[in-house]
Amino acid sequence: MKRCTPLLLALLLCACSGPQHVSPAEFESQYAWAGKAQTVRNVTYLGQQDGRAFLRVSSMSSVDKTQWSDRVIYVELAELEPAFRDALPMKVKDVP
Repeated sequence: MKRCTPLLLALLLCACSGPQHVSPAEFESQYAWAGKAQTVRNVTYLGQQDGRAFLRVSSMSSVDKTQWSDRVIYVELAELEPAFRDALPMKVKDVP
């Protein structure tokens, strides 16, 4: 359960629209930014669950710099190239 808690919390934060399925190319593009310092965007790898890999993408509002919006995107693991898929961490990382 401890492993699923960060993913579940992130999914609840975005419960209004639910996780959004994206193409493998989009997921790989977003994943390249995971953990890298950015000023108006933050991408966090959440992990794998039920045959899917999840990312949380947070963006700063262009109107109100104190407001951030979050969305969770996912891709079916079977859609990914084997080399990329095998390089993804299995465990959910702690989400601050």
